[in-house]
Amino acid sequence: MAKKNQNTEVEKAAGTEVAFFIPDTESLGQLNEMKPEFSLTLKYKTADEWAKLQDTPVRAYYMGMKEIPNEDGEMVNCALFVSTAECFLSGQMTLIEAVKNLPIQTPVEIIYRDKKNNKSSKGATMIFDVTKLA
Repeated sequence: MAKKNQNTEVEKAAGTEVAFFIPDTESLGQLNEMKPEFSLTLKYKTADEWAKLQDTPVRAYYMGMKEIPNEDGEMVNCALFVSTAECFLSGQMTLIEAVKNLPIQTPVEIIYRDKKNNKSSKGATMIFDVTKLA
């Protein structure tokens, strides 16, 4: 059924004039020699990835909150960040609590410190130091 609707949309667009600009031939020729500089692919930063960065400052812009499904299919809130090297999501509760009320595009420094075992529930809480940059 979806395929039929998709074909209908394509048929509607057939014959429609589309205008866009093409880079000049010199710029197009330089594409093969350009080096990857910044990943636009949004990825989730896991607890293991944070553990590898323990006590290492990560500077990024806080770009808001986004709901994504976890491994069980439940929707969870994640903070969205953009650093000089990547775009990433993080769902660790203490980090989210630190940034969730900041204005979008606030520069922050995040330092993952350690995990502490929870006293009242099973599991551990990841501890972050989050500093607003000016």
